[in-house]
Amino acid sequence: MDVLIYIGLILLGGLLNFLWEPNAKSVYCLAKVYLILAIYLAIAVWVYYFAGITNEFLLKALSIVIQYGGYLAHLALGYLSGNVLINLKSKDEKPIDPELKSIIGFTLWAISVTIGNSYLVFSVGKSTNMPYMIGFFKQSGYALWFLYFIIAAEAAGAIGILLHFKLKTGALASIGLALITLGAVYTHLHNHDPFSDSYDALSELLNLSFILLLYYFEKQVNRIPNDTQIYVI
Repeated sequence: MDVLIYIGLILLGGLLNFLWEPNAKSVYCLAKVYLILAIYLAIAVWVYYFAGITNEFLLKALSIVIQYGGYLAHLALGYLSGNVLINLKSKDEKPIDPELKSIIGFTLWAISVTIGNSYLVFSVGKSTNMPYMIGFFKQSGYALWFLYFIIAAEAAGAIGILLHFKLKTGALASIGLALITLGAVYTHLHNHDPFSDSYDALSELLNLSFILLLYYFEKQVNRIPNDTQIYVI
């Protein structure tokens, strides 16, 4: 069950802050690596599902990259979130490292790419499998218009998260996507589907809870004076 592995890796990443205390520049570099990893994983997901690859070896290789890359990404997310939290909690005792805004920025960009990409893939996946989705929604007791609404809402939420740094729409988009995802979990439970059908939704709820936490961190570090030197994102 990947969602339990993700939770374990995030907790492990957080605990690593008490075993490894690098300087702010090293954490900044790790945040950049996390962003690069998130972008590569997003590309791999699109290639895996929509490139029309039929070679079993290539598909297996891509699935391994996506799976274990996801593990590394959650480990990095746990470490970086814990590092930021520790720095913010100590802000009354010592000055905040000037790199903190950039660390939060890269971490937030990385998880934004992950979540935004996931919901765009969900939307496209539903759109390209309409006969199945229509049957599933009818079986679940939903009207056809609701299917189109969910597809559009997931795509809009994904775009809202990806445009957060320009429009500051991320928090609202994340809350909307969380409500949709909770609805998906409820639907599977209502239909008495195998609990494994909810694994993807639970994983996304985990990611959405962390992006909301990072939005809070972003708001907190905006208290740093504008003339403070920080790394450019």
